[in-house]
Amino acid sequence: MPIRISSAINGFRRAGVAHPSKPTVYPDGFFSDDQIKQLKAEPRLAVEFGDFETADPAGAGIDQEGALEPEYVSSDVEPGEGENLLQPLLDIIAKLDPNDPGLWNQDRSPKAANFPKGTSAEDRANAWEMFLAQAGEA
Repeated sequence: MPIRISSAINGFRRAGVAHPSKPTVYPDGFFSDDQIKQLKAEPRLAVEFGDFETADPAGAGIDQEGALEPEYVSSDVEPGEGENLLQPLLDIIAKLDPNDPGLWNQDRSPKAANFPKGTSAEDRANAWEMFLAQAGEA
């Protein structure tokens, strides 16, 4: 049965796919049973099963490795092939000194000045949310 998925975080990766925030339909058999379990268990994803009209995967933006790439990321944060679009921002956050108050906002999120010029507020917020989620999974 076809599956329709949308992500709360544009580019959030689960089951080997970077999921866009725009609902995307995958044909029956696209995901393994184990991948479907991962997708259904992920609170950041809306997963629906039904008789959705499936699009041609080639037209859905699927790259050679089967990962969907989101439509937008700040121009200064370009992903490498097969990379999560937010990974460069996650790497920046991971390198910040947690004891340097000059790097952090009062809510303990990283200050915008830590990121490359032109990084959107949405990308920063998504990277911070993903960083916290990954830290919680560790």
